[in-house]
Amino acid sequence: MNRRRLIAWMATAAASMMLVVGLQFVKLSPANSVTTLNVYAAVSLTNALNSIKTQYQNANPGVTINYTFGASGTLLSQIQAGAPADIFISAAADQIDVLQNASPSKLVAGSRKNIVKNRLVLIAPTTPPVSAGSAALNSFNGLTNANITGIAIGDYTGNPPVVPAGNYAKQVLTSRGIFTTLSPKLYLASNVRNVLTAVENKTLVVGGVNKTIDAGIVYKTDAAISNKVRVADTSLIAESDPIVYPLGILTRTTVLTTAQSFSNYLSGTTAQNIFRNNYGFLAP
Repeated sequence: MNRRRLIAWMATAAASMMLVVGLQFVKLSPANSVTTLNVYAAVSLTNALNSIKTQYQNANPGVTINYTFGASGTLLSQIQAGAPADIFISAAADQIDVLQNASPSKLVAGSRKNIVKNRLVLIAPTTPPVSAGSAALNSFNGLTNANITGIAIGDYTGNPPVVPAGNYAKQVLTSRGIFTTLSPKLYLASNVRNVLTAVENKTLVVGGVNKTIDAGIVYKTDAAISNKVRVADTSLIAESDPIVYPLGILTRTTVLTTAQSFSNYLSGTTAQNIFRNNYGFLAP
């Protein structure tokens, strides 16, 4: 009888030990694994995409979205240099074209689509003191007035341009026949949000020197988030290339299903309502 009890005790102890070892392995395995999605996006989308991120992650708790915002041309350069982007959303077609037309293409076939559109506006500061030129400004053509001495726009240099908003601005001014006249007054900012800040602060540091800023050219959606500027004029659609935000999924992604899910979400009702109703973007 004692031998039977000993054998039973040994069997129970062995089973318990196996259970403990098994539980250790269970703890080591990621029972609640999280998928990280890296989205590189035009800086003008910052506010809207952050709002959309909250909604998407609430509906998809297993996904964490990491954004990198910046000028579209700058983001393109980072992606070309190997940045771990899964999705790229540009503020113009040119930057996406570079990736799509590469050989082989850097975009997943069929993944490219326009998410939203925008408009370009001329803005002037509203917080005192406001210069005479800024106070009287009511049109793009008014930028030729001698009282306007500094105009902030995005860096339109490069191929494709560093800042799409700056390139659109150049196109508008060229369409109106005033770009050459205004060139000495134009000061280039590294992205469109820096243009907005320059107009709010009435100054922009260029080459280490503070330049007085009387006006700037940004997207309608950028002007809408500031209570320190007013819209003096809105460009005509025909005066520039279509202001679109194309999205593409990078072939380098290792989370294709999640990237496709988020891409679909951005085109869906919830995200589009946030884009349009909350931030003033236009339907694609």
